[in-house]
Amino acid sequence: MRPSHLSPKQIFDYACMDAETLYQKLGVSPAGLSQEEAEKSRAQHGKNSGPGRKSDTVLHRLRRAFVNPFAVILLVLASISLVTDVFLASNFSRNMTTAIIILGMLLVSGIIRFIQEPRAKRVADRLTEMIASEVLVRRDGRWMELPADEPVVGDYVRLQAGNRIPADIRLLEAKDLFVSQSVITGESGILEKRATTLPPGKFRAYSQCHNLVFMGSSVMGGTGEGVVLAVGSDTVYGGFPRSQKRPKDGFDQGAHSIAWVLIRFMAVLMPFILMDAYRKQKSIKISVSL
Repeated sequence: MRPSHLSPKQIFDYACMDAETLYQKLGVSPAGLSQEEAEKSRAQHGKNSGPGRKSDTVLHRLRRAFVNPFAVILLVLASISLVTDVFLASNFSRNMTTAIIILGMLLVSGIIRFIQEPRAKRVADRLTEMIASEVLVRRDGRWMELPADEPVVGDYVRLQAGNRIPADIRLLEAKDLFVSQSVITGESGILEKRATTLPPGKFRAYSQCHNLVFMGSSVMGGTGEGVVLAVGSDTVYGGFPRSQKRPKDGFDQGAHSIAWVLIRFMAVLMPFILMDAYRKQKSIKISVSL
């Protein structure tokens, strides 16, 4: 049985094999698999579905809702208000209104996020279920259209514009094939894929394997045919740690950057604010005693 998922070296080895060597390595032929061979391959390598995400617990949702940079800012502001307007203020000038308002904003925003997050996830899941993704696979010597979770290792598949690539595939034919594989490499550009065999050498990056396409990528134009190398959690995409946090988009990065700048400003200014409040409170006590 093959390893749990393809290592970069194994991927590059497949990219450097010619068609005949590849067929011998995988034990398949250009005519594709028979239904019986497909079932054996599925039993050996598993179904073409990624590992499920860990269940989202209430504690995790509470942490995301209330533990974030902007929540820290509001909490610090509320603490400063309590110190300056309550603890260091004289008896006749104490006022908890500001602190109560800030804490109320923190509580309301956290509750809204806690409630809306699972609703948004349910809507996204329904939209995903509505998308019928299919792929052309050669089985028993003839082409047939199968759901994207049906291909197995050794299947001969055909890719067309608009397809979402269902597995890691070694291309054996390609005509004006352009693919977006930002989900794998993070590159926003469209890459041209060719079926030519790569020369042996040191593996550098997935984007340099022009005769390989990866699960999760999208076909932007052209056509291609190739052999499935890995499915499900054995793929490059499936091998990504599922415990890893979701990559932040540009908006999230900008918001967090602004929040941390504000936190740094507050960390610098807070001692001066407290010193000023203490000085005023002390001067008021002196004037009252006089």
